[in-house]
Amino acid sequence: MIRLRKLMRRAVGAHSPRHSGPADQSGILPTNAFEDYESRPPSIQNCIDAIPGWNSQFPPEYDVVAGNRVPFLDDRILWAIERFGGVAGADVLEIGPMEGGHTYLLHQNGATITAVEASKRAFLKCLVTKEITNLSRARFLLGDGVQYLENVEKRYDLIVACAVLYHMRDPIRFLEAAAARTDALYVWTSYIDESALPPEQMASNRFDPMREIREFNGISVTLYRRDYANVYLNPDFCGGIYNEPRWMSRSSILDVLTSLGFNHLEIAHEQRPYPAEHCFSVFARRIGS
Repeated sequence: MIRLRKLMRRAVGAHSPRHSGPADQSGILPTNAFEDYESRPPSIQNCIDAIPGWNSQFPPEYDVVAGNRVPFLDDRILWAIERFGGVAGADVLEIGPMEGGHTYLLHQNGATITAVEASKRAFLKCLVTKEITNLSRARFLLGDGVQYLENVEKRYDLIVACAVLYHMRDPIRFLEAAAARTDALYVWTSYIDESALPPEQMASNRFDPMREIREFNGISVTLYRRDYANVYLNPDFCGGIYNEPRWMSRSSILDVLTSLGFNHLEIAHEQRPYPAEHCFSVFARRIGS
């Protein structure tokens, strides 16, 4: 509990100890000595307000104000659940739960979830979400999802990785590690369309003009290194562990999945928010293996 309290203070930017300085002669402590305390009556909203920078919008029945970028009732996850055939009783691994919104949706549909989150701030938000929504069949772990996949021995019925792949320094390593632990993988990701991005515009879009060529399972894969710039300074930043993640093209993502033995790929949610930045969902399965 003491370690969690210290982690919470670091995550919300309160680095001072409980009594950050000596009292003056009147016995009055400095004002910021009490910044870690909540003076309002207990409420769910207090839990949300304790950690800044929420992205997720809670269902209306919880009557809290958090974020408004990503709804808990996310059509992408509902589609993945449908493609899997329902997750009631399924053992699901979620990589990058962010704030627990997708975990909530999987839980509502009957799954048991292990969710691995690398961001300390997001991990604490997941614990808040678990408390608010009573996710009794969800367990949240703090750490690198790739290393978890490479070290855990069990296999999962389904792995969910929404908005994860394009934040990876080595996306091929991630796909390979995930493929070793399941026969059903759901990925939503952004990808680069190089044909819509002339070389002279690579730098202005934070892409390194120098491409990285990787040989994997007999195919050639081009990786595009991108800089987060100053985006990571925002309190609602939800990127990867390291700067300069590598993006892949649409065809490379599909080729790598196929090379890993996924012989049935279904695609949905294709969008083009920016000329060279597209996104889509892929539900990958091994059938008959």
